[in-house]
Amino acid sequence: MNDKIIILTGGAGFIGSCFLKKLNDNGIENILIVDNLGKTEKWRNLVGKKYRGYTHKSEFRKQLKQGNFNGSVEAIFHFGACSSTTELDIDYLYQNNALYSQELCGFAIEEGIPFHYASSAATYGAGESGYSDETFDTLKPLNGYGWSKHEFDQWVRKKGFDYKVCGYKFFNVFGPNEYHKGPMT
Repeated sequence: MNDKIIILTGGAGFIGSCFLKKLNDNGIENILIVDNLGKTEKWRNLVGKKYRGYTHKSEFRKQLKQGNFNGSVEAIFHFGACSSTTELDIDYLYQNNALYSQELCGFAIEEGIPFHYASSAATYGAGESGYSDETFDTLKPLNGYGWSKHEFDQWVRKKGFDYKVCGYKFFNVFGPNEYHKGPMT
């Protein structure tokens, strides 16, 4: 029996909670949820799901730096980010969406485990360069969120990581577990 855990960041958000349900449907419950529930209703997305535990993102980062997870993780699914396209605190977006992602990816590479992460179609901007990563160097995101996601995508690309790092560019994701978010106009 494998005692290693799966780390699921953003596990209480829309994509994360839907992915958590899929893991549960496949009999996987040894999952650590990492999120920032704060003063939101996101906790409701965890009701009825099975997982080993929940930890706040800042506590998780401290434990990660202390080496508490060395040798104990099977894979990381990093779906935690500030996805607000109207967020104007660009320093926050860069810290949260680019640097935090680099920290997690670096840990995964050191541990030799798979790292899956949510990028975004917002990296494509208005689409003047198309919607393919073949045009990666000419992409022009239209907002800070898209820029912060593109910054991490560029970091991954420059590092030249192998198959163990996989990004998913989601287009217009919305559904029933998104009630905790504010307007995105």
